[in-house]
Amino acid sequence: MLTRDDVRGVYALPPTPCKEGAGGWDVADSVDLDETARLVENLIAAGVGGIGVCGTTGECAALLWDEKRDYVDTVVQVTRKRVPVIAGATALGTKEVLRQMRGLKDVGADGVLVGLPLWQTPTPESSVQFYADLGEALPDLPIMIYANSMFFKSVFPVEFWAAVARQAPTVIMCKVSYGIRHIAEDLAVAGDRINFVVGHTYLHAAYEQVGTKITACWSTAAGMGPEPVIALMDAIQRDDKARARAIQDDLDALPPMLPPGVEFSEEFPKYNAQMVKLRCNAAGYAKFGPFRAPYRDLPEAWRAHMENEARAWRELRKKYAGVTAS
Repeated sequence: MLTRDDVRGVYALPPTPCKEGAGGWDVADSVDLDETARLVENLIAAGVGGIGVCGTTGECAALLWDEKRDYVDTVVQVTRKRVPVIAGATALGTKEVLRQMRGLKDVGADGVLVGLPLWQTPTPESSVQFYADLGEALPDLPIMIYANSMFFKSVFPVEFWAAVARQAPTVIMCKVSYGIRHIAEDLAVAGDRINFVVGHTYLHAAYEQVGTKITACWSTAAGMGPEPVIALMDAIQRDDKARARAIQDDLDALPPMLPPGVEFSEEFPKYNAQMVKLRCNAAGYAKFGPFRAPYRDLPEAWRAHMENEARAWRELRKKYAGVTAS
């Protein structure tokens, strides 16, 4: 069974490939499984440490359960245990989350990505108990907490991680999407139980704070080609400060995801799945296809800027081609 110490390297979180013309509400079989297989092989060949599917930008909310199960099954079959597969099981209540967790375990997922229930605002007590209950029901299925402060109505304070480490033993990792202001404190209270997997956009900043205690990162940009992020993660694992700084400088020189003057914190939650899929399609690493209902709108004025950002990423990939994780 996957443990916190097994979690290393770059966890790619790509969009879910969609067949051409299959983004509408009336299509019950939208996932392009052939393109999925090609994508997974390419990500593994590039050197990713794991693959995460069916999160927010993986369009989990736009997939039927049958589509999700078949998609995860394909990813697992192609991966063949070469890297861990983490599959999204977020839902409105504990019983539905457990139903999905059992189904994902049956098709061979190594772990599940689970956010807090979205209906009520969770209390600190109910938040911890939620993950404890999941572990009691399925003690042999590792959990990655989807700690996204934008969507799950929590700031995920240090006290939460201390309590989870005590009460929810199947939680072995966290997708850090709440900032890194207290990452050192989080590691101090739960780092021997939980692997804090930070986003690649603040990976270097986390490294500057806590050094090589950061052993893994997640990246939706890996859907544009993971090589620059793999190079940065590899430099950090080697504790090569000069190389890590140089790679981060290359990443900082890229155009921002959104046009100047557009506030990321306000606009990204409205269009996140569309934005990530657009830039991944434009980068040409895989054919992710059209947006899925209901999340299909995107300001037309943003498209040219985001396509330019994707082209810049594609050029940067050339510099790091051939780089694989150590």
